[in-house]
Amino acid sequence: MKFETFMETVTVKVQEIAGADASVHVHEVRKNNNVLLHGMTILRKGQNVSPTIYLDGFFDMLKEGLDMEYIVRKILEVYVRGLPRDKVDMEFFRDYDRVRERIVYRLVNREKNAELLADIPHVDFLDLSICFCYSYEHPELGEGMILIHNNHVEMWKTCHRELMRLAERNTPRLMPARLCGMDLALKEILEEEALEELRQLQQETGKYLHVLSNEKRCQGAAAILYPGVLAEAAGRLRGSFYILPSSIHEVILLPDDGRGHGEGLHEMIAEINRSQLREEEVLSDYAYRYDAVTGKIKEVL
Repeated sequence: MKFETFMETVTVKVQEIAGADASVHVHEVRKNNNVLLHGMTILRKGQNVSPTIYLDGFFDMLKEGLDMEYIVRKILEVYVRGLPRDKVDMEFFRDYDRVRERIVYRLVNREKNAELLADIPHVDFLDLSICFCYSYEHPELGEGMILIHNNHVEMWKTCHRELMRLAERNTPRLMPARLCGMDLALKEILEEEALEELRQLQQETGKYLHVLSNEKRCQGAAAILYPGVLAEAAGRLRGSFYILPSSIHEVILLPDDGRGHGEGLHEMIAEINRSQLREEEVLSDYAYRYDAVTGKIKEVL
């Protein structure tokens, strides 16, 4: 079955179960790095917010042999779990004074997001771009981010410079930086034996890797923008260091031993991006270097 046929079939079956008082639609959702997903919304009369259910993963379930009726039930379970119990007031988002204290920034790849960047306020940084979001904490919706578009800027009668000023203040406050050793960062996912091998390797080479993110470990690569954070890292690493973009969620800091590793680092990062990350999690294929003397970041050539 082709994906288009799958979406049509699922939409019909969900509509039959949801009934005539519900509106079921499927729409394209452009995610980070121009990744295109297909989201279903089920909106009943009187509701103004509904969870987006991405069908791409459910199509994979069909290809793995699961039957359509089971998949439809799972889609409806996701819908029920994500449905707010009460009507959500979204009018607050029109009021700039009510959102400005929670405007934050994140980093994206400029080349991979060229189409998206044409529609959102942003600031270029190295080969990346800084874009802006509203970070919400809602009793019904939970935690998340709403990407700020050009039409929001027009509605609020502001500009990207003002958003940058707010985000520079808000992001470190709402998403505090987290700088820790590689062994501590991997403690939750590696066995003790593997952790001990990593510690021994660092002792033998004298290269103690650190991971920089935020406390939520979400969009944490932007922590390299926080005032004073890289200078603090230079103190821990005893000098200048390379910044390896592990993903949009964190970066790895590697002490610079003066031998020059540029090309090798680029190849390593590109390979990890291809083999270990989902496309929407990739930040960059290139390494950067923080100079402890000048306090500046530069691309590694």
